[in-house]
Amino acid sequence: MLFIDLRDRTGILQLVIDPQKIPEAKDLGLQDCIYAAGLVRERPEGQKNAKMATGDVELEVESLEVLNKSKVPPFVVENDVKANEELRLRYRYLDLRREPMQKSIIFRHCVITAMREYLNKNDFIEIETPILTRSMPEGARDYLVPSRLYPKKFYALAQSPQMYKQLLMVAGFERYYQIARCMRDEDPRHDRQPEHTQIDIEMSFVNEDDVFKIAEDMFTHILKATLNQELNTPFLRLTYKQAIERYGTDKPDLRFEMEIIDLKEIFKEKEFPPFKDKQEIRGLVIKDGGAISRKRLDTLNEQAKELGLAGIFWCKKDEKFSGSIAKLMDEDIAAELKLEKGDLLIISAGDNKIFSFLGDLRNEIATELKLHKQGFKFLWVYDFPVFEFDEKTKKFAASHHIFTQPKEEDIKYLDSDPLRVRGRLYDLVCNGNELASGSIRNHNRALQEKLF
Repeated sequence: MLFIDLRDRTGILQLVIDPQKIPEAKDLGLQDCIYAAGLVRERPEGQKNAKMATGDVELEVESLEVLNKSKVPPFVVENDVKANEELRLRYRYLDLRREPMQKSIIFRHCVITAMREYLNKNDFIEIETPILTRSMPEGARDYLVPSRLYPKKFYALAQSPQMYKQLLMVAGFERYYQIARCMRDEDPRHDRQPEHTQIDIEMSFVNEDDVFKIAEDMFTHILKATLNQELNTPFLRLTYKQAIERYGTDKPDLRFEMEIIDLKEIFKEKEFPPFKDKQEIRGLVIKDGGAISRKRLDTLNEQAKELGLAGIFWCKKDEKFSGSIAKLMDEDIAAELKLEKGDLLIISAGDNKIFSFLGDLRNEIATELKLHKQGFKFLWVYDFPVFEFDEKTKKFAASHHIFTQPKEEDIKYLDSDPLRVRGRLYDLVCNGNELASGSIRNHNRALQEKLF
């Protein structure tokens, strides 16, 4: 008897073939495309496979047709594939036969279906906008397409539907969405590639709370529909300033603790020259971080100095304090910082670069010590600055985009202190990744001219 695994997108079924009745079965090879008919029967005791969805049954084949023979595959099509990425991409159609790949694509389909269900029920209209468009100021370079009818003229592939959705709002549609394809000529990064799909949403006559409610309820519906998981809403909200000061980044990962601590007041009475007259003295308490090696700490010290900081200073708490600032520590300070036996305190001092340094360190340590908890941790980060100062051009530039409405209470600073002006900007962050970004658009012509 021959036992063969037959696979389609729903799973695997074991075929049982008598080669004397169906001799051509002896010539079957991996990835051959076949048609088989027969009797589905329960497997004999001792041959059932509890790890398979169809592990209790098998198909006793009565007829077999080879629809197409396969060449010897360049790699074995299995869940734990051994082939490298380049080979898998070259034979993409084979790689996509693997269960993990099919599950990912089908899951993506389910997510988009759930998005549409929610938005359609909430009075949004799905409208497609052009892909071939004119070049517009966006966040990256355009892909250009030459025009056949108009020599030396070019279309640009849309980086986003931004201008079109604004026109739809002016036209009075009020609630629009699109599963939009976007093309951007930019260098690949871990979260960027030349083309991507985004859920594009625009609403008229709303404020931030309205947008947050729609997005939170949409993600709640998606997770319930696709993973049968509940989300706690409303999501946590942090201002940009709070996120930077507490986590060193505007997209913090909240699956683990370890906030950046302001230590200026705690150590202000201590005579320690590296802390003297420093703008910021900040640190991290790393739970069970005492195992981090001295070599690793020395490397961090050099990295901090390269950024213009004073270096790092550290203390481990065991039966007594040890480390470069052990002499500054006592039990009262340890209690205030919740520094317990086996913990590590890392401190740095300097200017605002300290936040990004400690933020990066926080993420590195969490990965090294496997601190990430399971689940999804969402939050909103809002009140981003409207402007940033470009050191190369020595000019102010929009930190996100110039069409954002400034916060009303900050408009008075536009002339005197532009970097102080906050915008009605917001990002949705999940597990340290920026999932979405948006803003309340400026509709005041005089104010827009001033911003330009």
